[in-house]
Amino acid sequence: MIKKSIKNKIILSFLLVLILPTTLISYMSYRISVNILEEKLSESFLTNLSFIGENIDRELGQWEQISKFINVNPVIRNILMTSYKNDLDFYYDMKRVDEQLETYSINTNIFAYVSSLVVIGRNDRNLLYGEDATSLDIDRIKEQPWFSEVNKMKGQVMWLGIHKNIANYRVQNESVIALGRAIKGEKNDSIMGTLYLTFRESYFTGLLKNMKLSEGGRLYIVDNRDHIVFDSDNKLLNEPFPGIERIREQHDKGYLTTDGNTKEQLMLAQVPIAKYDWRVIETIPYSSLNQGTDKIFRNTVGIFLISFVITSVIWLFVSSQIVRPIRTLTNSMKKVQDGDLTVRVDIERPDEVGIMNKHFNFMIRRIQELFHSNLEAQEKKKNAEYKALQAQINPHFLYNTLNTIRWMAIIQKSDNIREVVEVLGRLLKNTIKHDEPFIRVEEEISNLKDYVYIQKIRYNNHFDVKYDVDDELLGMPCVKFILQPIVENAIFHGIEPKEEPDGEIIVSMKHREDQLIIRVRDNGVGMSQSALEELQRRMDHPLPGGGIGMSNVKERLKLTYGEESTFTIRSEQNKFTEVEMIIPVTLTNTSLQEQSEVK
Repeated sequence: MIKKSIKNKIILSFLLVLILPTTLISYMSYRISVNILEEKLSESFLTNLSFIGENIDRELGQWEQISKFINVNPVIRNILMTSYKNDLDFYYDMKRVDEQLETYSINTNIFAYVSSLVVIGRNDRNLLYGEDATSLDIDRIKEQPWFSEVNKMKGQVMWLGIHKNIANYRVQNESVIALGRAIKGEKNDSIMGTLYLTFRESYFTGLLKNMKLSEGGRLYIVDNRDHIVFDSDNKLLNEPFPGIERIREQHDKGYLTTDGNTKEQLMLAQVPIAKYDWRVIETIPYSSLNQGTDKIFRNTVGIFLISFVITSVIWLFVSSQIVRPIRTLTNSMKKVQDGDLTVRVDIERPDEVGIMNKHFNFMIRRIQELFHSNLEAQEKKKNAEYKALQAQINPHFLYNTLNTIRWMAIIQKSDNIREVVEVLGRLLKNTIKHDEPFIRVEEEISNLKDYVYIQKIRYNNHFDVKYDVDDELLGMPCVKFILQPIVENAIFHGIEPKEEPDGEIIVSMKHREDQLIIRVRDNGVGMSQSALEELQRRMDHPLPGGGIGMSNVKERLKLTYGEESTFTIRSEQNKFTEVEMIIPVTLTNTSLQEQSEVK
């Protein structure tokens, strides 16, 4: 009996020693697995939501750009300042406004979502555009509380959120998102009119149509009035978001809450769009975050029971089946944290590790899609800016040249008009002949010489231009019309104010390694250090309607070559002014077609 009792105690002690650590380890493994799942999936959840918020921020900015275009458009401002005596004149001017808006819409695809664009003028004339514009009740718009507030905001944009269309009868779009803006007059604090711009709520549906949510997940976009402008289930559109007070008080981006209707526990994440006081909110059932935990529990219990028989095998199984996959996925997440978005994890499992792997891969693919979409949008914007800047220089140059001819006709009584017109015709022909932004250096020099010829006649040969250009550069492509604005600036601001008739401009183009160095130096009146700093400031931050010569050249070089190009101005008062441009080139790349295709 005694031996049996001792044996039983030994067996009992052995079992206790085995059960306690095994139970503790099994339980800890279970909790660690679940916590890692929740933490990593929540991080990916918030990361995806942040990308959506950034996209919405950019899209709202595009609508503000439309209001800015309306505010500064000279045709619209002229209509608002005109007192029309008959409707026919107003009708003809409205046709011009329609043409302006149609031209603007070519450069953006969001115009297709405009419901109505209304400018209520102080001159009792209203500009209407959009499929619902003619249905709107203008008097009701003026009676809205926000109407007077908009006119007090000194031209700033006021987002009015989502609301029912203000109309007398049936309209195409029942619910619209709107913004308002006062159009300021020439005098301080004067208002010429008020812009009321609305767009369809389906705009966000089209924007987020490819968004794939987690199982049971729901995505909302809430405006600054706490109303829902987008609901992935399309049930609460134009309704106040339930529980918005707690969301505004909550500092954490993600927390647990309870559905008011189903009493189901939800994981709620929010990303504020601070600039507009909007929010992107996503909810997902907490149960879907923990899918597979039941399997983990059953596996853990099975492992616990089998450990009494073959403990070593069980721990090997635990290590290989739980720890290793989680470590693999965690290491992959660290790579993503370091910026590697090409990481993919191939873990085919029916439990929560497999679910986390699927969600992880989905989130990374989505992040890549949003990243590439953002790059494409920026590239399109860059190309549009480049074309706009390229198109600016030709009318500017034409105006100055024609002005020179006019003064020649007055001063010299038409003696040299024939020669100047011939040179001007050749310049215009060369300008129109090349649609591409690049020409050969030889052609750029030829165009510059024609321009200098005209200016020398105007100034009675009081200055001379010398050229120091390497022969090997003549066939090389370069951005067209980068020399003429610089030389023009040297003549007007350097040589012309100088009283002595000994003005000299030196145009130098040299090749150094993989760089083309262009210098334009004059011996004119130069600039003080303060004047040079002010010029640099105005070129870095050009004002609308200001000079476009050198700042245009600098911006085109930046858009073409990026940060690899430089634009430097040096000057000393009463001595000289020198402009230096450095751009990346190779002597072997001399094909204009190849250069255009690369850009």
